[in-house]
Amino acid sequence: MKKVKQILAIIAVVLLVGMYISTLVFAVQKNENAAAWFRASIACTILVPVFLYAFFLIARTLRPSKSPLIDAVIFDVGKVLLDFPWETYAEKLDLSPEAIDAIQKNVMNSKLWSEFDRNNRPYEDIVGDFCRICPAYKKEIHEVVDTIDRCIEPFPYTAEWLSELKGKGYKLYVLSNWSEQTYNRLKSRGVMDFEKYMDGAVWSFRHHVIKPDKAIFDVLTKNYGLVPGRSVFIDDTAANVEGARRCGFNAIQFKDYQDARAQLAALGVK
Repeated sequence: MKKVKQILAIIAVVLLVGMYISTLVFAVQKNENAAAWFRASIACTILVPVFLYAFFLIARTLRPSKSPLIDAVIFDVGKVLLDFPWETYAEKLDLSPEAIDAIQKNVMNSKLWSEFDRNNRPYEDIVGDFCRICPAYKKEIHEVVDTIDRCIEPFPYTAEWLSELKGKGYKLYVLSNWSEQTYNRLKSRGVMDFEKYMDGAVWSFRHHVIKPDKAIFDVLTKNYGLVPGRSVFIDDTAANVEGARRCGFNAIQFKDYQDARAQLAALGVK
């Protein structure tokens, strides 16, 4: 809408300037149409702004408004708002396919990974455990885990999506399993700028509890006074979505941006 306003304003200015220039040319040439063009220019000076005002007023009235059923939209972060292509990053580090496969099985898909998110143990101890589990790839594990933030970036749609929802009056929140080290590194790089759209955030490393545990959803509702039935939670992991539903939240499993928008629209969030 902002771009449309700018374009229409430029067209209006060009039109009015063109009419006054034409009037001046006719007047210099003593053309019999000069008086008519002057009256038309005056009329347009009054009518064009009135027309633009009426147009924008109608457009604002017809613009989709906030759902009467949903007050808040809650976002997971990884693979929803921020891309996390760690396999591609590992390939750029020139890790062998065998090393990448070992890290996938023994690190990324390990239950031990959640220890980063709970933040109850020192970072170095957890990395040490990974290296003991998979000693043949100790060097490669450090290469990936110690620099994993370098492959994390916002999706192209992230800022626009959040800004749009915010503009329609929704409260926005983060509920994410996340490690303190990665958060701080991304914060220093400006990757967490999307937080400016948020009305609050529950990061697992701050509360030492992770999804899909009921306790982390309780933290969210208690801290921000949310009504689960009037809130919708978006997460890429099925277990987290089910956990949210058990706590009374509307919940969407994120597959891609367009699918998430369609599922939100089905809840009245358009």
